Amino acid sequence: MWRSFALEALAPLGVSTSVVEALTGRGLPANAFEVYVRDQARELEVADLPGCGQAAFLGRYTDEWNTYWLRLADSSVWMRWGILDRPAESTQRINTSVEAFQAVLGAWCEMKSSSVDETDEQAYEDLVTETICRAVGADPAVFADGDGWWPVFFEELEYTLPRMVAGDRPLHQLVRCDASGRWILEHPGYDEAS
Repeated sequence: MWRSFALEALAPLGVSTSVVEALTGRGLPANAFEVYVRDQARELEVADLPGCGQAAFLGRYTDEWNTYWLRLADSSVWMRWGILDRPAESTQRINTSVEAFQAVLGAWCEMKSSSVDETDEQAYEDLVTETICRAVGADPAVFADGDGWWPVFFEELEYTLPRMVAGDRPLHQLVRCDASGRWILEHPGYDEAS
């Protein structure tokens, strides 16, 4: 279930109209299958993050160590690694906008809540491929860094596939926008050992 943020809570942050509309509209999930968990006690708490600057707390990863933040200067979404009340281990931009963050989380939530059975190999592979295409299409800039949060996350999803993809490139690197504007995967086939 997705929950919106209160307009009164966002107003003091001075964020753009598009961010206000995104967060007071669809909002963010209460729990995106443990990838993102809302924490209302800390929601929109402002802190100065190294490498990021002033940012507002959006939620946390399931491990309770890593947290998501809205960078106030440009409305990008950042990951802060480390225990919350201690100095950050590191930070990294993980989405170029709140809307992109919503779209990636939306793709993940739809995949996890689908009725596709993992034992139906082709249907499951199609679901994973579609999810990766949607995630890359939502924010292609963040997938350019192979060591970024989402590229690593979705590469790990590939390991759940019943067959290994041929070649040494992760699937997210094989996604491109075709002439019609649709995000597609140029599938390389499978490793013969699979």
